[in-house]
Amino acid sequence: MVQEGIPTTLISDGMAGHLRQQVVLTPWWLELDRVARNGDVANKIGTYMVAVLAHRHSIPFYVACPLSTIDMSIP
Repeated sequence: MVQEGIPTTLISDGMAGHLRQQVVLTPWWLELDRVARNGDVANKIGTYMVAVLAHRHSIPFYVACPLSTIDMSIP
């Protein structure tokens, strides 16, 4: 994202409470497993706390992933 000129802030897990920004974008390399046809995301670890905080503070939460992660057979 930095190389593309997109303003970016990298935080550690312990800094997630500091998220009161505008948008959260979770990159695919955080062990993203699958994205269902309806946009639901399955992930082993690493994003739950951030997603909950984003929801609590009404901050949009997006996941960036390769197309190969989207499984149209999962409703």
